[in-house]
Amino acid sequence: MSQSVLRVLDPLSEQLPSGSAPRTTTYLGDRILVRGLPGRSQDAPLELLRKVAEQSGTEVVTDQESDALQKVIGSIDGRLVELLDRSWVTSVRLVRRDGPPVDAWPILQAARRTDPDTARGLALDHLMTLGPYYVSMPYYVSMPYYVSMPAGEPPSAQYQRPGSGGRSPVAVVAPDPALRARRLRRTPLVVICDTVLGAHPWFEDPARATDEVHAAGLRLGLGGDVPVADPPEPRNPLDGSLLPYAGHAMFMAGLIRQTCPEARLQVVPIVDEAGGVPEGALIQVLALLLVRQVQAQADGTTGELIDVICLALGYYHEDPEDSLEDAPLRVVLDELGSVGVAVVASAGNQSTTEPLYPAAFAGAAPFDPAAVPLVSVGALNPDGTDAYFSNAGDWVSCHRPGAGLVSTLPVDLDGELEPAARLQHAGRRRATIDPDSFVGGFATWSGTSFAAPVLAGQLAARLATDRTLPELDAKAGVQRGWAAITAEMGWRP
Repeated sequence: MSQSVLRVLDPLSEQLPSGSAPRTTTYLGDRILVRGLPGRSQDAPLELLRKVAEQSGTEVVTDQESDALQKVIGSIDGRLVELLDRSWVTSVRLVRRDGPPVDAWPILQAARRTDPDTARGLALDHLMTLGPYYVSMPYYVSMPYYVSMPAGEPPSAQYQRPGSGGRSPVAVVAPDPALRARRLRRTPLVVICDTVLGAHPWFEDPARATDEVHAAGLRLGLGGDVPVADPPEPRNPLDGSLLPYAGHAMFMAGLIRQTCPEARLQVVPIVDEAGGVPEGALIQVLALLLVRQVQAQADGTTGELIDVICLALGYYHEDPEDSLEDAPLRVVLDELGSVGVAVVASAGNQSTTEPLYPAAFAGAAPFDPAAVPLVSVGALNPDGTDAYFSNAGDWVSCHRPGAGLVSTLPVDLDGELEPAARLQHAGRRRATIDPDSFVGGFATWSGTSFAAPVLAGQLAARLATDRTLPELDAKAGVQRGWAAITAEMGWRP
């Protein structure tokens, strides 16, 4: 695949169907999501898109995941094909042979004007990004995540200031919590969709934690069988700094291990080196996990059953006034809730009340008793106050510790920075702390990205004590998921 160009939607660009200005969002400029499977729900919106695109001299290319998708369709029964048809999206590429680069937004808007009903099967492919509060030096900002800094204060000052939130090495003397885990007939399984897991003594047993995750006969994530993102640009060989999100999934995994030692962890590595993933790629992964869940319930495959999914990424939608009831991402999350999977999503770190999705899909009472509800999580400071960086609004379901947390990082993370001072004395090395060496395996970090796995681990701990955990059918999964939500959150169906 060739590189896609990211675009930031200009509020002064083509207006929404309501006539109001769109909100700023970041999207893959030459891609549009088409809902449904080929030969089924996809056909009508795809045909509309081709018709509209042709008028501007643009071709629609649809060969992104055809081989893998056909393999899945050929291996599942009709009921699962219908489920996948409701949940699947294809990210199609818009190609113009001559003229300026393609912008998906005006083409999408033209489709909506031409046939509003059919165009509901089309959407932008938003860029979803991770967003810890402050990242370690050098200072990075990932669109659409903006973090303000006090005027005149350099990044190094932010890095050193207490509570700034950047990764900082620490030493931990506590043993692996899994050593005290109870033996259960079935252990709860938490799936994290994030960066690669990495190496750490706590996670050496692949039966307890792995980032080689499969569903419907396919390996998921970067390097797997379903394309996740365009190939990354080669990194500058003169830049020896740690990538801003290196170790992100490992930090999340360590928090879940601390809150629920019994939990098994599966990490789907979908986030690239820049901390982003296309929305369409995440939806495809979630749709395949949905198929896996239903197959496991039907076949009695205990090890494949998912109890909690933890998401620490999001995007801001261009039309938040829209209820987004049928947004492609919401559809697959709702389907997961209906088969007993609790989804936890971080609320974001931009000190804004602007809804961040998927966290903003979190509902309010009355809740559907037939589905485990999605929960959004904001961050708390160590003293129990809301973290200043944490997003806020009636769409934030709850808050959990998310600032100054201590957890695991891969032991091979060691950047270019050096100790401020070092010397040899009496045959021993002496030094100040190396600010970006995590070979000890532990760090402090801050962000709602980490409040979410705290809650995910707490829900898993509730499930670990549920007597119905070995029962695999969807109804039992929904009931115990609701029991965990009620016990932890106070919500009731």
